[in-house]
Amino acid sequence: MRWTGPDGRVHKPAPSAQLTPPRRDLIIPSQTAPWRTYGRMMATVLPAFLLLYAALMLTIGVLEWNPLLIIGGGLFAIPLVLFILRLTRPSVIQIWNAIPDSNGATLHNRSDSASITTMHPTRMERHLLLDGTPLEFPPSWSPWALFLGCVFVSILISIATTSSGISNGAIVIFILLAVPLWLLGFSIPVLAWWSVASRRLRLPIRRVQAEGWLVAGMLSAFPAFLANSLLTPGMIPSSWNSIQTDLALIAVGAPIIEETCKALAILLFIPTLRGPRSGFMVGFSVGLGFALIENVQYVAGSLFGGPANLAATTLIRGVGSIPAHALWTALVGSSIGGFVGSRALNMKLSFAITRTQIGVIDTVEKMGVDVDGDGLIEGFTETSAYLESALSDGIWSTRYSTYPADELQAMPDESVNTSISRPISLAFCLAVFGHALWNGLSVGSYAAAEKAGFSEEASLLMTVTVVLCMVISVILFTLRESRNHSPA
Repeated sequence: MRWTGPDGRVHKPAPSAQLTPPRRDLIIPSQTAPWRTYGRMMATVLPAFLLLYAALMLTIGVLEWNPLLIIGGGLFAIPLVLFILRLTRPSVIQIWNAIPDSNGATLHNRSDSASITTMHPTRMERHLLLDGTPLEFPPSWSPWALFLGCVFVSILISIATTSSGISNGAIVIFILLAVPLWLLGFSIPVLAWWSVASRRLRLPIRRVQAEGWLVAGMLSAFPAFLANSLLTPGMIPSSWNSIQTDLALIAVGAPIIEETCKALAILLFIPTLRGPRSGFMVGFSVGLGFALIENVQYVAGSLFGGPANLAATTLIRGVGSIPAHALWTALVGSSIGGFVGSRALNMKLSFAITRTQIGVIDTVEKMGVDVDGDGLIEGFTETSAYLESALSDGIWSTRYSTYPADELQAMPDESVNTSISRPISLAFCLAVFGHALWNGLSVGSYAAAEKAGFSEEASLLMTVTVVLCMVISVILFTLRESRNHSPA
């Protein structure tokens, strides 16, 4: 298109760059924003937690066929789902790259924004690519400092409300600080442990990729929450007492259900797994996402018990329950990553496909059709090795291509430590056992002390000692496993 201006000069549109694939050596500058991960995490977890109860309302409404619950739960869930989808959608970046070219132009049109003018002739390239911003964390000390600050403030307020009677000023301060203490108390430990795992494993991870793992962990809490609330309570005999019921629900039902849901969430990311190290990181992040949703409720409930209860709950869950959830899921993720990243998966798939092909040949030959060309209709009479050779030589059109293990993987994993390789079944059993042991000791230690005839003070001391030992054990195991999965 050309047009003539008022001065008689002929004008034509400036060239606009066409979309082309980006070069591999393209360097994209970006501004560092280590706290942005935390902000996006908080913006996701709060609506996800509300969506959890909307899902419960919808499920009960469907089971009881209550139209009011169905409509109310749906209307409550729709804006939350839209907000989460909007927040977690993959980001697309448009890159305009000006390259010096004597045959180029100094003015370049952009249909979506202002034109670009360059001092020297340039050739403009335009690319669209997914956001590759790397996962960043604040300095390692800052999340822990915030976390310990929350606990310290809660302890100070607790002392102020118990040392010389209940102080009106301390109550007012607690009310004003309750929401900030709750928000930081349930979320900052997750960021801190996520930072620990990321720095120890030293994997190059995109932020949107890591956020996907965290969101998958949050979503895995939905079926676990529904099963723990609606399924397992109905399986408990009515003749059991409260202690037996609690142990069955918390120490048996919850570990099996929750670890199963988290393991299924890991399976969503099989294409990105390359080995135990990447699997460990995915599992650790999924476990943190699950713990994040769970922590919202526990820390919020502790607010009603006063500042002392808030401090104890924040501390125990921050240094115990959160890394425990992450550790148990990371064990399963490491085993899944090791299995996917090895040739064992290729061998098993090849064997399964070959066995299926032999079964198809047998079935067709029973119908009177000579498929394998041996002049007989007695089914496949050769070995599976012959079938694989025939497929590779092109005798039949169907061919199973075996890809090298590294072609199936998308995230670098240089871990060669074979001592961390575990069968998936063993890793899952270890995860369930560790979860069950944690929950069982948490619930049963006080009841066991009371049943043994201990005083209330002795029972409380025994419970605190057991919890302290569990927390120390989880921290040590978490650091040990992350060290074993870290590169040399």
